[in-house]
Amino acid sequence: MPYVLDRKAAILTEESVLLKNNSLITILCYYFAAKIFTEKGILFMSIRWNILLAVIVFALLAWLYSLQQNDMPTLVKDDSAPEYIAKQMTTTVFGPTGSIQYQAQSSNVDYFNNDKTVFSQPILYVYDENQIKTWRLQADTATLTDKDKLTLQGNVKLQSLVETSKLQTIDAERAFVNLTTQDITSDTMVTLTGLNFTSQGKALDGNLRKESATLKEQVKTYYEIQKN
Repeated sequence: MPYVLDRKAAILTEESVLLKNNSLITILCYYFAAKIFTEKGILFMSIRWNILLAVIVFALLAWLYSLQQNDMPTLVKDDSAPEYIAKQMTTTVFGPTGSIQYQAQSSNVDYFNNDKTVFSQPILYVYDENQIKTWRLQADTATLTDKDKLTLQGNVKLQSLVETSKLQTIDAERAFVNLTTQDITSDTMVTLTGLNFTSQGKALDGNLRKESATLKEQVKTYYEIQKN
């Protein structure tokens, strides 16, 4: 009987130990589960906050970028603006045979992409077939198009560099010169001076190489009589 009691007591003791062990294991399982859940919850919350903060930062950056774009000037190329500009330029142009066609000096030169060049305060020299300077062309501005079409504008003065030329100077407000043929025209009032004469009139047609000029309208001519 004592043996049986002792046996039962032993069995009860073992069961109690097992229950205690199971309870401890259960508690530990709940603890680790709660810990894992809590850590996962913290991690989940951390990810949510990171995403939210990233969205806020991105929105602020986008807003700042839009402000900068509004403040920045819009860079649009002006088609009327020159491609490049040169200062204090001297340009020598040669003809197909290699001879000098003309030489241009200017304080400022604007080069455009449509085969147009604008000279400020230009001085141009044209040459004859012997490579000798024959005429000096001067104006406030000059516009060169199609490589040889020259438009002189403002205080235009053409002066012969040949002392024996019968035509010495041409003064006008505007003149058009073909630098290849040296033809000259004008649609403004023109003053011509030559050997012993001065002529004034409107609308000029002439040729520098031939030393010829004809006024078409309102012509007045004054001759100087040489005294013996």
